[in-house]
Amino acid sequence: MTKEELIERINDIEWDDFEAKEAKSELPKNVWETVSAFANTSGGWIVLGIRQIGKKFEVSGVDNAEKLEQDFLGTLRSQKFNSVIDVKSRLYHIDEKKVLAFHIASSPQKPIYFNNPQNTFIRFGSGDQRANNNEIAAMFRNQAFGIKSDQTVPDTDISM
Repeated sequence: MTKEELIERINDIEWDDFEAKEAKSELPKNVWETVSAFANTSGGWIVLGIRQIGKKFEVSGVDNAEKLEQDFLGTLRSQKFNSVIDVKSRLYHIDEKKVLAFHIASSPQKPIYFNNPQNTFIRFGSGDQRANNNEIAAMFRNQAFGIKSDQTVPDTDISM
């Protein structure tokens, strides 16, 4: 995402692939729900250093960008999550303030959860929703069989 695209998103609304969070010096506690939700659906951007006032967003910035980035990335590589999460990080300077953005890719190995399977989240519109037992079971089932339907069979075509 370019700086211009980020500014455009800040001036719009949160949606299924964009979540803004205020984070001056510590990571928000609910950031892990959003990581799980993005990894279990279509992926998306988590942007730190953005304050929501009513339905509007404003850049508040982060105090120690390097520490927050290392805390975030370190947690994703730790044992907190059941699988390694594909993430890309970016630092932006907007209005002389630092803003961190992390792109969480959709995981091919779902469900992605933290601590235990009951902490499996999905993205629903602009919010993170705890997955129910049927949704979690479906993700486990698809983990074993779901990718097979995406693969092609060699030496075949649509006419067959």
